[in-house]
Amino acid sequence: MAVSTQNEPKVRLSRDNMKAYLLLPRPELEVHDFNYILAVLKTSGVTYGIDENKIKQMIEQQVYNQEVVVAEGQVPEDGVDGYYEYKFDMNFSKKPKMKPDGSVDYWSIKMVEIVTEGQVIAEYHKSIQGKDGVDLKGRPVLAKRGRDLVPLRGKGFERSEDGLIYTSLMDGKIEKNGERIVILPVYEVNGDADLSVGNIDFRGDVIIHGSVCSGLTVKATGTVTVDGIVEGANLEAGKDIVLRSGVMGASRATIIANGNISAKFFEYTRVHANGSIQADVFLNCQVSCGESIILNGKKASIIGGEVGAIESIEVDTLGSEGEVRTHVKIGNDMATRRRISVLQNKIKIEKTNLSKIEEGLKILQNMKNDPRRTDLLRVKIRDTALLAGDEAELEKLQDQIERARGGTVKVTGNVYPGVRVEIDELRVLVKEQQKRLEFVRDQDKILMCALES
Repeated sequence: MAVSTQNEPKVRLSRDNMKAYLLLPRPELEVHDFNYILAVLKTSGVTYGIDENKIKQMIEQQVYNQEVVVAEGQVPEDGVDGYYEYKFDMNFSKKPKMKPDGSVDYWSIKMVEIVTEGQVIAEYHKSIQGKDGVDLKGRPVLAKRGRDLVPLRGKGFERSEDGLIYTSLMDGKIEKNGERIVILPVYEVNGDADLSVGNIDFRGDVIIHGSVCSGLTVKATGTVTVDGIVEGANLEAGKDIVLRSGVMGASRATIIANGNISAKFFEYTRVHANGSIQADVFLNCQVSCGESIILNGKKASIIGGEVGAIESIEVDTLGSEGEVRTHVKIGNDMATRRRISVLQNKIKIEKTNLSKIEEGLKILQNMKNDPRRTDLLRVKIRDTALLAGDEAELEKLQDQIERARGGTVKVTGNVYPGVRVEIDELRVLVKEQQKRLEFVRDQDKILMCALES
């Protein structure tokens, strides 16, 4: 049945062509015709997802002058990419945490993640493919396809036949770098390292759950972790050293790390780290550090000995009431600056000599069997290696000079008489007890500045 042309049904499509809205004006004569409405929808391009019951309901209930969704496309279901579920801790902290009472918890440091032979280290979840949709005009709407990841690479583990389960082949330390996993052997001592264990020289990480007795030497290309007390022993690590208790060195202990060192205390010990050092107490120790020294525990103090760092030193108490001679220094001494000057002159001469060798080789380039050419090639190889080594050392020392700029010694508690502070080649001796000081270089002198409360 015809409807007044002024009261035509109106159809509006959403921008994505996934919903159609129908508006029925109030008719002047007869009710709206269902088949005519379907024809209007078709004319508007709607051929898919029409809800005929909703249209009939609008007619029967006389829903006028308001838009109602009467057709919907099929929304695509995006796929899910494949992913790995790792069965080991990858986010542990290598720095100690502060306790509420202000002390430092050295047991919170975790240097390595240990796995055992046969342990599942990762499980792969395959991708889920998406399902395409259809818009109101019957056109396909493509879903995002789920992508699979490449198999994990590395060593020390095996992959199941279905490619989903990864299992450790050994007891050891697990490391993840990107999508590469490596499991390496770890030398683990479940008790004390004493004469029955003997000296340790291991390619990897060493973990000692007890103490290290006097006279022993422990060397590792990786990290060294000791739960108990270190006595008069020698420890050397290619990476970091973590001593959860401390060192009672009796002037016989040496602790050397290519990375950082953390310990509760050091007594009568020689300590060196290319990185930073964090501890609570240094008592009569000889300490050198390539970066910064931080003593920030509740009883953080440096008493006696000589403690030096390139970048900065931060401590609560410096010296003692007994006015024990205590020497702290930051920056670079004159020997470092002289070495830089020597290297610069040496490199200049080496480059000149290599230029002369190159000229000689050009002259002899067509005389392959001439012994002079062979000798020059040998000298060139030797001098090129020497030049590379000297340039690397110079770069390292220049970086060290740069890192020392603006370095300070910060004391948040007491500074006692008997303390000597050096910054580069300058020095100052503390003659009176003071509180909350920062030692700062100002051109050719050291200033003792009060710290703000």
